[in-house]
Formats: sequence, structure tokens, C-alpha cells
Amino acid sequence: MLTRLIESGFLACQSVEGNTTWTLAERRALVIDTDTSVSIAIVLAISTEISADWLTQATLALAASDHALDCGLQLRGDLWLLWRYYDEIQDDEALSQGIVMQLAIARFLEKSLLKPVDSNRASLIGRTV
Repeated sequence: MLTRLIESGFLACQSVEGNTTWTLAERRALVIDTDTSVSIAIVLAISTEISADWLTQATLALAASDHALDCGLQLRGDLWLLWRYYDEIQDDEALSQGIVMQLAIARFLEKSLLKPVDSNRASLIGRTV
């Protein structure tokens, strides 16, 4: 599976003095490789000092999206990681779509959810229009 991802051109590795660094579509990544699957995390450009509201919104957005079923967030040290699971039975089209979706979700988490929420906006819940 790892070989397929590298051959696709999306995933690249570089080894320098025994240290391997990964990039997924030119974004810093981490890789967990098993016999039947690969899990790839991309580093999100998000401060660890974000609000609890961001984390709530991010986890709810991941849970609510069919496209994010194989994704998860992790805080590792001072990095937010967006993990995605890739199974060996995926065809090349599904593999490419998964990578594109992981990158799109990362952009959404970094850009859309970091906008401040207008706390003065009235709730639409319970309103009649």
C-alpha cells in the first residue's frame, strides 16, 4: 500500500542520516504502515492554543461528514494531526479521492473553523420563519 501511495506521486519520503521525513502533497506528514493498510497524518497549521469551541466544531464536523469517516484528529506535542486510514483494497480512484478529501478537510479545519463565531448572533433554533 505504501508503494502505491508513493507511486501515485502524492506521498514522498526523504531519508537523511537515518531520519525519514514524509510529505503528502507537499505537506509534512507522518506514516504508520501495516501489512494491509497505511495511516497518514498531515500536520495542520493550527496553534495548540486554540479554543475549546474549535475542537468541538472540528470533531463534530468530522463526525457529521461521510467523507471523514476514516479520519481522526490527534494532538501530539505541539502539533495537530489529521489522520486518515487507507486500506489496501481501495482502487486507485478511491485512493486519490481519499487523499484529495484529506487535504480538503485539513484546509477546512485550518481556515473555515478558525474564523471567530459571532456570539451575538441569535440562534435559529426554535424560530419560526
